[in-house]
Amino acid sequence: MGWLFGNKRLADLSELHTDIHSHLIPGIDDGAVNIKESLDLIRGMAGLGYKKLVITPHVRSGSFENDTRQFDSRLEELQSFLQKKGVDIKLEVGAEHTIDDSFFRCLRRGTLKSFGKSKYLLIEFPFTAMPLDIKDLVFDLQSAGYNLILAHPERYLYLRDEPDTVEYLHDSGLLFQINILSLVGFYNRATQKFAQKLIKNDLVDLVGSDLHHQKHLNGLKKALSNKYLIDLVESGRLMNSMF
Repeated sequence: MGWLFGNKRLADLSELHTDIHSHLIPGIDDGAVNIKESLDLIRGMAGLGYKKLVITPHVRSGSFENDTRQFDSRLEELQSFLQKKGVDIKLEVGAEHTIDDSFFRCLRRGTLKSFGKSKYLLIEFPFTAMPLDIKDLVFDLQSAGYNLILAHPERYLYLRDEPDTVEYLHDSGLLFQINILSLVGFYNRATQKFAQKLIKNDLVDLVGSDLHHQKHLNGLKKALSNKYLIDLVESGRLMNSMF
């Protein structure tokens, strides 16, 4: 059930248990700048009801050439700091892998950073065009044992013109994770409408914060009264709690 605040129903994010997309390891990408900001943001997520956060630093050619082999030690440093500050929340680290040259380098080296017991891998398409041979790539990765999650499909507006491909990818087992902020028009109106369409077509498996900074956290708080978010959380269809 949604929370009641005055006469307004709010989404109860504690029912999700886990957020599976954020950028909260300090100084590693375009997310939290320092450990103080990480602390403030994580406290804010705990205040929204989350019990666990899967932190997913960017791995992207030309801008975030991160070595995923360093992610575990960076997470341990953050966990140690949180414990000293008395913040009780579980953390896990994966990556947000953009499908570009960096992705294929990681694939060749065996350094793709999955999370969960079943090798869940968060992937991001380029924002300008769909990756070439994406159907074959999805098949090959699944054959290698990865369970794929597509980050914020509603933000790739070119997918609006590819409904058959969208259906095919989802039917093939590619899980769709939309950003909560998309539901309130944080990015733009077109993204908001596409997110709503994905929900109406039962193509949303997970929601994520994609949290980078305080402005995002403020947006998440405002989104609690969004009807689409409330209905999604209460639908029982979302898979967040399995992580």
